[in-house]
Amino acid sequence: MNYTTSPLTMEHNNALLALAHATDTGSDLFVVDRSPDFFRLGESWGESRYTGLWRRSRLIGCFGVTRQVRFLNGREEPVFYLHDVRIHPDYTGTRAFQRLAGHAVENLRQVCRWVFAVVWDSSRHRSPLTRANSVFPPAVPIGRTVHLGVPLFWPVNGDWARVCPIDGEEAWSHYERWAAGTAFAYADRARFLRRDGWFLGLHDGGKLRAVCKVIDQSAERRLVVTRSLPLPLRLIHTACRWRGTASLPGPGEPFPHAYLAYYACADGEDGRRAFFAYLARFHRQEYPYVFAGVSPELAETYRHPLFIKLGSTAYAYGDVPPGLALDARELTLL
Repeated sequence: MNYTTSPLTMEHNNALLALAHATDTGSDLFVVDRSPDFFRLGESWGESRYTGLWRRSRLIGCFGVTRQVRFLNGREEPVFYLHDVRIHPDYTGTRAFQRLAGHAVENLRQVCRWVFAVVWDSSRHRSPLTRANSVFPPAVPIGRTVHLGVPLFWPVNGDWARVCPIDGEEAWSHYERWAAGTAFAYADRARFLRRDGWFLGLHDGGKLRAVCKVIDQSAERRLVVTRSLPLPLRLIHTACRWRGTASLPGPGEPFPHAYLAYYACADGEDGRRAFFAYLARFHRQEYPYVFAGVSPELAETYRHPLFIKLGSTAYAYGDVPPGLALDARELTLL
């Protein structure tokens, strides 16, 4: 078969949405809906470029590369994120993936020494991105993330009274200082201050001890439920509806949620519980759940049958810096 590659622009939006619908590799509980604008999510991450793989006039594959600024070794460094590596199911088992991967490697070598990618642990299509092959460089695992979903309709233990909204500039000044030593923490002030959420601060004795940003990404992507949520979850949620909580969706419906992102603290302690408790008290009418990215070890401390835990692994490819490790779990934004 003959394949061609070309840059993708807004004129290819509908073809990309169709490809995404056919190839979505989300969790076994959700799929990701990128309509109406496939490109909008990448633009929220950084400077993004997409390349398509064509068979005659049909878009059968794509990949995206986004330049970001993150903290590495205490410094602001540009990093390149490889994402949306997709091949239409009709071309599984053909040379289409090798052609796409080969072009991605050739393209990336012109702009960077190494890239990272994030793969859902539950994805049935993770093998081509992680196993050794003759086209793609070896995948070096650099860290796992647990995407922790906390129910806001259920009372959450945490000192919510110490939490209040704060100004974005104040949040950034503390975040930058506290997160600079955390590998892969975001270091892009302009994106931190984007008008896509609001900032919260955790106070102790009148001083800020932790900050975060609450983000709703429904304008860029939606999580759509693929099957009925577990019966115990639905029954408990129904019993809690008297509190005025947001409804849980059924199969095929969007799952309203917020992200607790850009978390940083002064002392290394986990202050997220106070933020969760604050959101459960004041925002349960908008969102049934809030998600946050945490380490597998920290996720073990959040034990409740209503918590949702989805896993992903970050991999690096190319001339990977020695000792590269994922410390910041802000990949819920990805």
